[in-house]
Amino acid sequence: MEFVDILIILLLLIASVLGLYLIKLVKRLFITIDFVENEIRELDAKITPLLSEIEKIADTGNSVVSFVKEQTDYANDIAQNLKNKFGGLVSKKDVKHSSQSNAQSLVTNLRAIVKGAVSFINELK
Repeated sequence: MEFVDILIILLLLIASVLGLYLIKLVKRLFITIDFVENEIRELDAKITPLLSEIEKIADTGNSVVSFVKEQTDYANDIAQNLKNKFGGLVSKKDVKHSSQSNAQSLVTNLRAIVKGAVSFINELK
């Protein structure tokens, strides 16, 4: 046998070993793919009921929101009707009071109370 024949035999052995290793890797790949498919099926079986429950909750929330909106519109209509009917009875001075002026008067009153308390404590000393 020549040297070339020995190299060819050696290459054929290496190729057959690599072919067997490739077959083993492909088998592992198919096992992994089957495992992933099973996990995906289990996940789908768990997620499907969850999604249907979330859909029911969303529908219920939408119906509650629409009911609240209707009731709010109804209350606003009643308030508007009352304003229209009794708006002339309220004097213009009362309308001019704003939350800012109310807050300023509250702060002024609180300052006066604090000054009075400080004066009282100083007199007791």
